[in-house]
Amino acid sequence: MAMTHALTLPPGWLISSRLMPAWQIDTDHLLELEAAGRTDDGRIRWRYRLSRRRRTIFTASDIYSAVGAILTPGELISAARTVLHYLTLRPGDTDADYFDAYTRPQLEWRDRYAEALSIYAMDEWCGYCGGDHTSPGCPSTCGG
Repeated sequence: MAMTHALTLPPGWLISSRLMPAWQIDTDHLLELEAAGRTDDGRIRWRYRLSRRRRTIFTASDIYSAVGAILTPGELISAARTVLHYLTLRPGDTDADYFDAYTRPQLEWRDRYAEALSIYAMDEWCGYCGGDHTSPGCPSTCGG
């Protein structure tokens, strides 16, 4: 059973049709994210799905919180930004072999959309309004 069912969602988030907390990044991209248990050392294991126009681009459970993290709306936002950061890496950002396991559709998505979406994962800068806060909480901050 998912651990995020009783979590208060951050402003601007919704519950997806899969009953997961979801961040509608832009009109086409949705990031669904839920706590899927803990590791032996107390890290939250995050299950996620990034879709574009309801078509799955990435799905995995390979992102973990810090040891002893507490499940809060802030931790959910942090996990979302971490997931988006990794999914929007491009050639030159990391070693070339990072992309070896990508499928053709994932490579095409990366080449077309990753750069534009990467602004939503930035530290201390909002991809919606340009403010000095993180993007996932912005809808209550600037209406965006």
